[in-house]
Amino acid sequence: MTSPPQVPTVRGPVAVDDLGTVLMHEHVFVLSEELRQSIPENWDEQLRMDDAVTRLTALAETGVSTIVDPTVIGLGRDVRRVAAVNERVDLDIMVATGLYALADVPDYFRYHGPGTLLGGPESMTDLFVRELTEGIAGTGIKAVFLKCAIEDELTPGVGRVMRAVAQAHLRTGAPITVHTSAHAQTGLTAQEILRSEGVDLGAVVIGHSGDTSEPDYLHRLIDNGSYLGMDRFREQIAPNWHYTHLHDHVLPALLQAGVTQAQLDTMLVDNPRRYFSPAKS
Repeated sequence: MTSPPQVPTVRGPVAVDDLGTVLMHEHVFVLSEELRQSIPENWDEQLRMDDAVTRLTALAETGVSTIVDPTVIGLGRDVRRVAAVNERVDLDIMVATGLYALADVPDYFRYHGPGTLLGGPESMTDLFVRELTEGIAGTGIKAVFLKCAIEDELTPGVGRVMRAVAQAHLRTGAPITVHTSAHAQTGLTAQEILRSEGVDLGAVVIGHSGDTSEPDYLHRLIDNGSYLGMDRFREQIAPNWHYTHLHDHVLPALLQAGVTQAQLDTMLVDNPRRYFSPAKS
């Protein structure tokens, strides 16, 4: 009898069937590390850590078992900090590899890789694969999915990151989440690029799809085979944001509007389990 498939989390491997209720797009910390170091008076490490523990503890009390943190290079990712928070919270956290760039790539990659001054193979792909298979920055904490981004337009830098992510997916089977602009409908552009690289769009979440109620756009994304990331639910960007907003307000409103508990379970339990199933590789 074979053991159930497992996926990496900050606290170690977890059986896919034990992920429970999952929130698919929650950042524990987002910051500019250079600015944090340059303006230290604006960052109280202990205070921020304690605040994260308090917020995540409240989330765990709603019945959420796992959160998916798509914080990658470009968003101030520090998995050691996240791990220190996770030691104090009974919740599994799944982390990402990838690069958040809305225009150009960081300077290092401008000079390393195909077509650059120093040339060589696509070092982004090698980095992403290493973080998926060996761990992030010597921590042993493995990423479990890939993240890239596109806002209003496809720049050469954005396209390069997206293709590097696609190649890492093909080498590892890890699923992909894409930050997109629903208003600019760039989820379709992301699908086109990823599909051209050989990615199965069933392994892709089109993030921030909930920023629009345009049914034609959303149906086109679904018909192409991807998941819709319905991860923001407010007209303004995060006023008084908190982790429990979904359970405090959104889910009760959906139930009142006629959405069934079985449908909510599909969104919060079954889809994440399917998305992270190693069988996709």
